[in-house]
Amino acid sequence: MDVFNNREVASALWIIVFACYVFFASKFKGARKSFKDLVSVFFVRQIISILILMSAYMTLVIYVMYAAGLWNVGQIKNTLYWAGSVGLMSLFKLETIKKDNNYFSQLAFGSLKIFAIIQFIVGIYTFPLWVELLIVPVFVLIGGMSVIADKVGRYSQVKNIFNSMLIIFSLAVIINAFYMIVFNWDEFANESTVYDFIVPALLTIFYIPFLFVLKIYIVYESAFIKIKFLIKNKRVRLLAKIYSVFFFNFRTAQFDRWIKCLSIDKVNSHRELVKSFKHISKMNRLENSVCEVPISEGWSPYIAKDFLIDEGFVTGYYSKSYGNEWSASSPMMKLGNEILPDNIGYYVEGVEGIAKKLKLSLNINDSSRAILSRKKFMETAGVLIQKSLNMSITDATKHALLCGESHCEFYENKAVSVVVNLWPRHKSGGHDMKFTVAMINNDEACP
Repeated sequence: MDVFNNREVASALWIIVFACYVFFASKFKGARKSFKDLVSVFFVRQIISILILMSAYMTLVIYVMYAAGLWNVGQIKNTLYWAGSVGLMSLFKLETIKKDNNYFSQLAFGSLKIFAIIQFIVGIYTFPLWVELLIVPVFVLIGGMSVIADKVGRYSQVKNIFNSMLIIFSLAVIINAFYMIVFNWDEFANESTVYDFIVPALLTIFYIPFLFVLKIYIVYESAFIKIKFLIKNKRVRLLAKIYSVFFFNFRTAQFDRWIKCLSIDKVNSHRELVKSFKHISKMNRLENSVCEVPISEGWSPYIAKDFLIDEGFVTGYYSKSYGNEWSASSPMMKLGNEILPDNIGYYVEGVEGIAKKLKLSLNINDSSRAILSRKKFMETAGVLIQKSLNMSITDATKHALLCGESHCEFYENKAVSVVVNLWPRHKSGGHDMKFTVAMINNDEACP
């Protein structure tokens, strides 16, 4: 097989043509300046240091693979492709890696999925160069238009057309690849093909320890900067850094939780520092034991925060917010692909060990979408009532949620309320709605 296949040659030629056009066309003068500014960002000390460490680590990995017979010089092209795609792009996803506990497993197994295997096979056999020169820009154009149509909700039908075209083109490419394999089996079934498939997968797997260590380092580095402002006493600050490394080590989620606690309960002495670590241990014990809370007092916050997990609302830890108030909240769930979409959030509020109020909040940024957004809001509220009160949502509450009207009902020592707040002088008729299930003695139980 050739070093570069026709698809790679066609892609390179189009990139060169596009780069020359951008470089010489006067209309792209501003874009050229922006590109230079972007390139200059890569030459800061921190990024250069990470790239040097990554290069040194992967050089060692490749040497070990070569010594074990898992890599040869014929894999230089695949290795460079891997470095420019998986290797480099993973460094730009460090913020995602910090938050996503499943990122490493997805990265490891992603290269072994059926889709990855099909991509590998498709990349081996290509059309003649003149065909690839036509296909590449068509794929890019249709793919780009599909992304734009997806971002603008009103173009959903156009998006479906583009997606159908992409499927047709993709099937043609896949069929061609499998046809060539069947009639050129001897050329396909050789040692080089095996290396082409396993080398990128092995490089990805061996790259994970480097990313993991880098993630830990970045988490602690950024947190230590915060500690500098949160703890004024230099001695206590130094001990906080040392203790945190030994106490949390690789448990970055718990470490982040401790940092947040420092911003609420100030630490200025060694005794208060030790107390902050004991507080985290106590919270872990409470969450793992999940003690029952009498129905007359409220709900277990560690159960209540997961009431809507099947609906896509994943809250953070139930922790102290200010004073004696405790809370947990979910990220806002977007309803649609508009530039400023409507969104829903879920909140659990109360005191230590007991949730007193469960709240859903809906922000409607454009009244033209109100009907659909309120319907989703009503469905979610129905699930919350079922989980919290073990009953179905009433018709009166449904009507209030769908019509955007305030409403209140009482059930023993709990109140269910709907509150609507109009945004004055909002051009698109924006407003928000609050749906609350709360203890009656709560000040906001039924406003």
